[in-house]
Amino acid sequence: MKAVVQLRGEVDMSDDIQDTLEMLNIHEVNHCALVPETDSYTGMLTKVNDYVAMGEPSEDVLATILETRAEPLEGDADVDAEYLAEHTDYEDFESFAAALLAEETTLREQGLAPCLRLHPPRKGHDGIKQPTHTGGQVGKHSTSDIDGLLEAMR
Repeated sequence: MKAVVQLRGEVDMSDDIQDTLEMLNIHEVNHCALVPETDSYTGMLTKVNDYVAMGEPSEDVLATILETRAEPLEGDADVDAEYLAEHTDYEDFESFAAALLAEETTLREQGLAPCLRLHPPRKGHDGIKQPTHTGGQVGKHSTSDIDGLLEAMR
């Protein structure tokens, strides 16, 4: 399971890339979606590579993000440990994060919005127009790098 975060806006973005981001359930800048590692999703991620940061987050960082940013599909209830135990198949955020990373379930299957709306990163980006191999933020990240970005955006 990969976390995909849109970093760049829609200026000069082609319609194909906008459509692909919508298929990934990413509708705005600083929104994050969790996508499985399949061939079709790999092709989609290749297409939007210059607009997103992506990588496999660690279980503890994903649990933290879910605890602070998960929202129900309907209504405006706060998703806390009590809500999670009552409305999903999981008792705590750690077990839920582990199941998501193992691709055993999805946010939508558990009644949660498929998109996590994140805060802009504290202390800013390292460069949203440059790929990761030149010191920027867009493209594929290692686990530690995507964890750092998600922590800054929680």
